[in-house]
Amino acid sequence: MKTKSNKRPQAVRRVSKTTHIKKEISFSWQKIVLPMFLIIPLVTSIGVYKWIQNPENLTIKSIVVTGDLKILDKNQLQPVIEKFSKTNLYLLDEKGMEQQIEDNPWVHSASMTHVWPDKLVVKIFEQQPVAYWGDDAMLAENGEIIDAVLEDKKGILPVLYSPEDKGRNMATGFLKIRDMMKDFPVKLAEFKEDARGSWKIKLKNGMTLKIGREFQEKRLKRFMVGYRQSLKNVIDKISIVDLRYTNGFAVKWKKGLSAKDSIFKG
Repeated sequence: MKTKSNKRPQAVRRVSKTTHIKKEISFSWQKIVLPMFLIIPLVTSIGVYKWIQNPENLTIKSIVVTGDLKILDKNQLQPVIEKFSKTNLYLLDEKGMEQQIEDNPWVHSASMTHVWPDKLVVKIFEQQPVAYWGDDAMLAENGEIIDAVLEDKKGILPVLYSPEDKGRNMATGFLKIRDMMKDFPVKLAEFKEDARGSWKIKLKNGMTLKIGREFQEKRLKRFMVGYRQSLKNVIDKISIVDLRYTNGFAVKWKKGLSAKDSIFKG
């Protein structure tokens, strides 16, 4: 006779097919989505790049020329600017535009600033002429020779004359002399150097300073001391000051004011 077992049947965990399918679907979706996050930006970037390569897209609509311009007229630069600006900021030939603007003799340098999406700012640094360099050129503040002249500055700025092989040294010398005489009441009219390197300065009241070719700065400083001590009140009566002395200088008065030269020691 069979006896009835008291053991309870063991529970068996069933694997859900639905859960397994969901996991498989989720895994496949990730493999699709992740590459798309990489591809879409790439495709977009390529599309934008190709679009901006067309100069008719996003063209430059505003150009502003800035700078402390005292000689240049902005309209003089307009033909160059217009030639280069018929495009967008991305395709703008910035280097070529700067070079052609700087071909203008009164432009020392130019710089460009892009203001996206369609504005260009052109900053001009102008040459500052301080003297005429002979009859057909000018000397700039920075020592450069400008192959152009300003007719309206004649009689206002001094004229420099120098042998060709001594030009650069003379330009440097003039800038030093100008600074040394900045407080002198009479302005320079001419500054000459001969083939031997001897300097001579003519002032606007007609007075001439013979400096010579040695110790030029030292001699000029000696004259400035003598001016403050003895000549300040008679400067318009002097014809020539000869600084080519070891320890002083000679003064020749204008005609009719003195019968002989005066020697000032110092």
